[in-house]
Amino acid sequence: MSLQTIEIKSEKITFDKEKTKAYRTDFNKPCDCQDCRNYYKHIERNKELVEFLNNFGIDYNCTEEVFSWDWENDNNSLIHHEGYYGVFGKIEGEEFEFEKFGVKITFQKGASVPCDRTGEYFWICIEGDFPYILEEERDLPITFSQRVQKLNVIGKIKAIFNKK
Repeated sequence: MSLQTIEIKSEKITFDKEKTKAYRTDFNKPCDCQDCRNYYKHIERNKELVEFLNNFGIDYNCTEEVFSWDWENDNNSLIHHEGYYGVFGKIEGEEFEFEKFGVKITFQKGASVPCDRTGEYFWICIEGDFPYILEEERDLPITFSQRVQKLNVIGKIKAIFNKK
């Protein structure tokens, strides 16, 4: 174990870069969905952020989870992305966040992100609103009103079958 200690925002962080770098499971292998690929592409273009993550042993393509939602659900709207990266180690003090490299960076002691890690670990969350930049047609998510319409149609179909 090769622990390193740094201080960010007056908080002491101890971590194992090599253990973090070597950790690969089904939970943190790159996802191929359109939202994740859009997120990875933005992070890839942000060389300073990639280097920041590398300093912790993090491959930016290996998130535990990326949460994404579209602000306006059209081809030109921004997509809010939150990428969670697990790091073996601990935050000595309080959780904290700051803005740097054009994104919000949060150091969290716990989060409701699925993983199979054991031992001490914390999360680094990268959060930002990004445009869609992939060179393929964008799959827009289903809107709330579309979901309600779909449920209404399904409900009507079920009612027809229940009458028979």
